[in-house]
Amino acid sequence: MKTGEKFSPHSNLKKLYSVYLLFVAIPMLIVAILPIWGALTFDLETWQAAWLYICIPLIIVLAIISFAAYWIPKYYRSISYTLTEDEVVVERGVWWKMKHVVPYARVMSVDIIQGPISRRFGLGSVHVHTAGYTGQAGGTAGPGTRGAEACIWGVQNFIEIRDTVIEFVRGRPLFGIPKTAPDLSQEILEELKKIRRAVENKG
Repeated sequence: MKTGEKFSPHSNLKKLYSVYLLFVAIPMLIVAILPIWGALTFDLETWQAAWLYICIPLIIVLAIISFAAYWIPKYYRSISYTLTEDEVVVERGVWWKMKHVVPYARVMSVDIIQGPISRRFGLGSVHVHTAGYTGQAGGTAGPGTRGAEACIWGVQNFIEIRDTVIEFVRGRPLFGIPKTAPDLSQEILEELKKIRRAVENKG
């Protein structure tokens, strides 16, 4: 991973999304198939008279699953991350493109999150938090992500990425304000002396 070079999530992220889709699709398919099974088993007259209406829920569910299966690889290809010397950049979106930029000067903490299913695929996510930010995580996916302004998810080298971000953040003053403000007292004193001398000369 080079500084300033774009990188993408691991290809296992597509498998992870497919597992999530299965978790949702299987219950939906069972619910949609039950009326068909009931009509074929107990009421053939109803099935012959209204088979099209009975199949409508199944058709809708199949359409949703097909769309999700089509969308997963497209969404995966739209995700990219960049770690520059000054900021974290997260880009994503198939139809609506989104770009989240988080300067290191605003970063308060960097966390690692790895769910049980993600762990099976060797994936993890890096959550970058900033001071006072409570909105939806930037470019994130999955539960428990609210509060991170930027999220680098679906990567296998998440520990390396976290350490890299922390290294960039370390030593930077928060909000770009220098840790030690310049001492202006001497300048003020010199200006007061000039004013005093000017007043004395006029007198």
